[in-house]
Amino acid sequence: MSTLVIDGRTITAADGQTILDAARTAGIEIPTLCWYPKLPIVGNCRICLVSVEGQAKLIPACAAKVADGMVVTTQSHAAVENRKGVLRLLAERYPADHLRNGGRAAPRNEFERYLVDYDIVPTAVIERDLPLRSGDERPGDPMIRHDMSTCILCTRCVRACEDIQVVGVLDVGFRGEHAEIVVGADGDPDKAGCTWCGECVRVCPTGAIFEVMPRQRFAPEQIRNPEKVVRAICPYCGVGCQLDLHVSNNTLVRVTSPDIELNTPNQGSTCVKGRFGYDFPQHRDRLTRPLIRRGWEKGPQGWVWKGPKGAERRAGPWRTIEGEGRRSKPGTPPRATGKSVRELPLLERMDLDIRDRVATPDDWYAPFREATWDEALDLAAQELLRIKASRGPDALACFSSAKCSNEENYVMMRMFRGALGTNNVDHCTRLCHSTSVAAMQRAINTAAASGSMREIEEACDVIFIAGANTTESHPVFGAALKRAHEKRATLIVADPRKTELAGRADVHLQMQPGTDVALYSAMLNHILGLGLENRDFIAKRTHDFDQVREAVKPYTPDKAAKITGVPAEKIKRAAELYARGPNTSTLWAMGLTQHANGTDIVTSLLNLMFACGMIGRWGAAMLPVRGQNNVQGASDMGAVPFAYTDYAPVSDQQARDRFAHAWGVPAQALSLKGGLMLTEVVKPESGIRGMYIMGENPIISDPDIAHAEQWFQQIEFLAVHDLFLTETARYADVVLAGSSFAEKVGTFVNTERRIQLSHKAIDSPGDARGDLDILIDLSNRLGLPTRYRGAEDVMTEIAQVTPSWAGVTYERLEGAGLQYPVPDRDHPGTAFLFDKSFPTADGLVKFVAVEYTDPVELPDEDYPFVMNTGRQLYHWHTGTMTRRASGLDAREPTAIVEIHPEDAKQLGVREGELVRLTSRRNSMVSAARVSERVARGQVFVPFHFREAAANLLTNPVLDPYAKMAELKVCAVRLERA
Repeated sequence: MSTLVIDGRTITAADGQTILDAARTAGIEIPTLCWYPKLPIVGNCRICLVSVEGQAKLIPACAAKVADGMVVTTQSHAAVENRKGVLRLLAERYPADHLRNGGRAAPRNEFERYLVDYDIVPTAVIERDLPLRSGDERPGDPMIRHDMSTCILCTRCVRACEDIQVVGVLDVGFRGEHAEIVVGADGDPDKAGCTWCGECVRVCPTGAIFEVMPRQRFAPEQIRNPEKVVRAICPYCGVGCQLDLHVSNNTLVRVTSPDIELNTPNQGSTCVKGRFGYDFPQHRDRLTRPLIRRGWEKGPQGWVWKGPKGAERRAGPWRTIEGEGRRSKPGTPPRATGKSVRELPLLERMDLDIRDRVATPDDWYAPFREATWDEALDLAAQELLRIKASRGPDALACFSSAKCSNEENYVMMRMFRGALGTNNVDHCTRLCHSTSVAAMQRAINTAAASGSMREIEEACDVIFIAGANTTESHPVFGAALKRAHEKRATLIVADPRKTELAGRADVHLQMQPGTDVALYSAMLNHILGLGLENRDFIAKRTHDFDQVREAVKPYTPDKAAKITGVPAEKIKRAAELYARGPNTSTLWAMGLTQHANGTDIVTSLLNLMFACGMIGRWGAAMLPVRGQNNVQGASDMGAVPFAYTDYAPVSDQQARDRFAHAWGVPAQALSLKGGLMLTEVVKPESGIRGMYIMGENPIISDPDIAHAEQWFQQIEFLAVHDLFLTETARYADVVLAGSSFAEKVGTFVNTERRIQLSHKAIDSPGDARGDLDILIDLSNRLGLPTRYRGAEDVMTEIAQVTPSWAGVTYERLEGAGLQYPVPDRDHPGTAFLFDKSFPTADGLVKFVAVEYTDPVELPDEDYPFVMNTGRQLYHWHTGTMTRRASGLDAREPTAIVEIHPEDAKQLGVREGELVRLTSRRNSMVSAARVSERVARGQVFVPFHFREAAANLLTNPVLDPYAKMAELKVCAVRLERA
């Protein structure tokens, strides 16, 4: 540590810190223009020059390191005069007449604040010798535009794009007075690889790069001076980015990212969804009052159904798939354009009948009438209790939500277990990482990541990422992976598609879909052959390794090459890099998990990781990358059919007694029988006759959705609690109008076990109510006393019944949050786990031997292509939110299928033309996107589009352990539509 004096104050700073770092830590402001947190230091603006005793000239505070005994003056005469000179020069090319005419009290941006602070009066534009730089607005873009007339060439945007996002779309072009920021390629950001993250908007000190949507919708004063700015958690992926919501007149005006805080997941960055996907809560489709299906009538004895009987009770005007006789998705198929949608001007994009397809059709509302909350909740309570009494508790089920808070998920599972007596509680983890949980629990009795996202960039030598298109599905974390790779880490990617990370990888293992077990077994086989396994770790911290050693013997790299299509030499190289590390982090996502043998696939990857000892230390992280903003938290809260919070088994009598006591119910009211999993519920043999669904849309997300749709038509009672009249909600008896992420207080857990607090920014529209308020009210109507005054009371109870959260309070969560385990109020949280032992009975890893099996469904002459499904950059999940976010939908407005150029040529299909995909279950139409990202014989279909629903085609066969459906390998045929 060094001790120095800045402006008369004695300050202690760490060696290696700059004068600027030390000053800002102490709350002393030194102006900067080219400097920005996380950006490399260039020191070219010279506005941060300060006086240092003993130095003959001014020195840049952003670049000069502190030294013991240093005496610094930030506001010396020389420093101030230098700043004024720099600011005068920059102001000569900046349109600032408003600062001459009474505008000095309200500077519009960071640069103007400096002009005011240093009393710089700009020359009137009309009197200047140099003209303003020409404006460079791109009028067709729905999210970001440039106005170079206000650019001061600080180059922050160029360096942020290159060094933070690792994209490199922007550069400085031309020379001298003609110099300006330019877009790469031919000036089209899309062709230059822009991801529309808004990093350039965030760092720009003048507003030369700006957001379009706020300027189109709100007055300048509302944008510059919102009534309040509220910290919230992004509602999309599992990275858990913190956002600042700017609010005026109970309306979200814009979203920014918080100031750099090194321990927050996003460290100030956002992706395109986080920054521009915020307007869906204000979409015209929002439910503002409860709805009851016409046919329900209130009589002296309660509610009675007097409408049509049987399937016709919930029949809707859905089109029928040709030749199948099954109902399918509503809406118009994509229009043939003859070219890529991305090549169309914005106005043409918006003319693709998008709004008619995205918005809730008017005829969906026809079977419903608006109701009061008393009516809606009385009906829901009556029918749930009726079915419990007449058919037993296990005739009921609920789907909780990975998009809702921990408190809401806790109260939901408490309601179904404590009031209704069933463990038929699940959520969408069943369709994403349930196989990861099954594999991790049987190996080390855990259901969460071992480490932190930031350690990948700080300490990782090798990154092994399998089945995860992180730069599109988790863009902020994807950028961190790219930075780590640029700085030091070797990158190995195992993925059937050539994603962005695969294109950057040192080794890309482009295997055939579903052949992962053979690949990872061959890698371990080669490692054992070279003696690269971590023998000390295996001997001291594991058992049953000999079974795995025997199981991988047949899988030589040469044999695996024949199964996977990956050359044996690549398999060997990847294996050696992985084992030699020395710190290798292992990441995976739904490319591994969404298989009928997903548990075995994840197990084979874990065997590789454990054999090399790549866990339990900083830099060697096990990270299943979570897909939704609270899928980890919902599982932690017991929104699964086999466990309470902290994964306490429902079959454990002590756990049952503990929760019964906390909830004030008799122990026998809680079932010891494990419940049905989500994919088991929506089947005729499940015996489920009544359901409550909160924030899930299974008629789009379930496999083989034509059958799912038919099942929902036939159950006795369905209550749906959501923001919109979704494809599932349109079959409900009762629809409860809930709240969005911006309308609630609550906590969320991200992919690194970080619990974060999100605050309420706006009120829900109309008579819509908070999700927690709805659940508390319904719990009381079901006879379960529920007296929480708000979300904080719920968290207090969660901490009491959840040992790993015992030290969690709302007060402690302010700021960066806490990574559990947090066993007591003094505990700082846990950045990484398993350095000493594992949470198994003996503290050791249990190796589990697995064998390779072919995917359940293979291509043949009739169905020669393999279809893979997944996410896109601009959309998320079933599209309920992102397709109602205007900027996102404008960027990716139509359903597509990626086809390899050679396959497209053979089929006679051009970019943008319609193709029909048919599987052994169903058929749908989509628009072709010709791309080398997919291998020959494979196609990729995003699952966000109801008018071209990928899950019409997918295979409902289930993993035997986790009951995950086979969503990644589906045999299809393609033909021109």
